[in-house]
Amino acid sequence: MQRIEYLNTVLIMGSQKNLPEVRFQDFDVVWEDELLGNLFFNRKEPGNELIPIYSVTIDRGMVPRDSLERSMGNDAASDDNLLVRTNDLAYNMMRLWQGAIGLAEQNCMISPAYVVLGPYENVCSKFFIYLFERNRSLYLFTSNSYGITSDRLRLYYKDFSRIKFSIPLYPEQQKIASFLATVDCKLAQVKKQRTLLEQYKKGVMQKIFSQETRFKGEQGEEFPEWGSKKLGDIGETYNGLTGKTKENFGQGKPYIQYKQIFDNSKIDISRFEYVEISGNEKQNKVFFGDVFFTVSSETPDEIGMASVLLDTVGELYLNSFCFGYRLHSFELVSPYFARYLFRNEIFRNRIVKLAQGSTRYNMSKVQLMKLDIHLPCLAEQTKIANFLSAIDAKINHCSAQIDKTEQWKRGLLQKMFC
Repeated sequence: MQRIEYLNTVLIMGSQKNLPEVRFQDFDVVWEDELLGNLFFNRKEPGNELIPIYSVTIDRGMVPRDSLERSMGNDAASDDNLLVRTNDLAYNMMRLWQGAIGLAEQNCMISPAYVVLGPYENVCSKFFIYLFERNRSLYLFTSNSYGITSDRLRLYYKDFSRIKFSIPLYPEQQKIASFLATVDCKLAQVKKQRTLLEQYKKGVMQKIFSQETRFKGEQGEEFPEWGSKKLGDIGETYNGLTGKTKENFGQGKPYIQYKQIFDNSKIDISRFEYVEISGNEKQNKVFFGDVFFTVSSETPDEIGMASVLLDTVGELYLNSFCFGYRLHSFELVSPYFARYLFRNEIFRNRIVKLAQGSTRYNMSKVQLMKLDIHLPCLAEQTKIANFLSAIDAKINHCSAQIDKTEQWKRGLLQKMFC
């Protein structure tokens, strides 16, 4: 056996039939197989107008229905709403196979489209929320659901009740639930920190690019006033790959994908895909400092997203659905500043006005090149870029912590249950 520690808790690694791979050291009783119908009954008490109406979501569990963006129609006025008591579980019978289940933290009511599960004595509902997150559980919910297509699959209580799981005694259920809740709490704290940093960055960028906030030199001196230049006067555009079919992709030379541009203001060089390029082809290569724009989008708000290549890469190309913009000189615009210049809200609002279309929106390169941009001197650009990149570094650190903890939690969900 091997001892591991996490969050000041000692876990024991071991292997035995009907026991989890990872277990707390204080427990040694073998887990027993139980039907879910012996653990939860189907509560069908009517709701009342004095308690709030909730919905069950795939990613957030049970939430107040008025917190959801989508409209729920006239369902809120239904007399058939069901009562959900504190510590009950409720699931969407059409979406449980996707994880649409939640734990009630207060008395509320929900639509009759959901199933309410009341726990019997010595059943820790929170334990089952984590148990039901596992891939194995979702598979069992899917295989016991009925319907012609995935959109029509339904898991009724009578079928839910016949599903069998290996379950520990109540004290161990509580211990596991409490431990995993601590992991979730840590995740929530880091996610909140990332959200606050993102909000701060958005606010400070608004002030910087509206020139409400200005930087000063090393000796406290004022920088010159910002100037104005047309994009077409300080750089030129070029096209991405041409003449390629799906058979050309998957091997060969690296190229920048659409999503690399859309997802981040800086090209992530770990995400290149590959395309065959013969020696006599005339394709545009991309270089350090080039700016890339997405050409089309399903919504005007997402048109013309920009990203900058800030790494020196050998032979590299650009996908067909975007275009490149190459500055004539880095003495006028720093690539590190351009990363934020073309993503700030003021510039984005001007880009959106260039969107043309009805079902699919496109942007004209010619019109983009006619836009003028406001530029500080190179020294202030450097100050701005360093300041904003420091915030990005903190955001990226939070994201890395979140990814690492979520991956660790996924591993725990596979190892702490049978």
